[in-house]
Amino acid sequence: MAEKFARPVNIEKMRREILSMDISRLAVFSDVMNRYVLLRAKGDARTWLRVYAVTFIITRGGKVTPTELAKILLRSKNSVSQLINGLEKNGLVRRYHAKKDRRTVYVEVTSDGLSFLKARLKVVKSLEEEIRSCLDDGELRIIVDLTRKLRLRLLEKLTGLKS
Repeated sequence: MAEKFARPVNIEKMRREILSMDISRLAVFSDVMNRYVLLRAKGDARTWLRVYAVTFIITRGGKVTPTELAKILLRSKNSVSQLINGLEKNGLVRRYHAKKDRRTVYVEVTSDGLSFLKARLKVVKSLEEEIRSCLDDGELRIIVDLTRKLRLRLLEKLTGLKS
């Protein structure tokens, strides 16, 4: 039996409203880029979560706490613990306790982790080349600047971490 709505749904009106929202275009662009990377890499989302995790650790100086990683990946501490277990099992990271406070645990990228990331960044480079092929330098600079600004602002809002 079909569910009845209290008011008729106007699909065309909703479509126009969504299309008028510039942010929806940005979300579609982001989704297309993510799908491009997944298809070109012939990997799965878990592989790319590992790439993001290793990339983040490197951008933070090569070591982070699991809590920092959970915040930036927008994942629960339990989920990140499982991710770290997998990364550690594959030799991509190692965990160790801080010397001054043994309660503090750090996750550090290994040389195998760097090799893993380097291999996957080839796919990201190919995406970059595709984008460069259809934009001039000025357009590319605008996109890079705006996406960086949005990323930093949204991550700061969501995680409380300053970049």
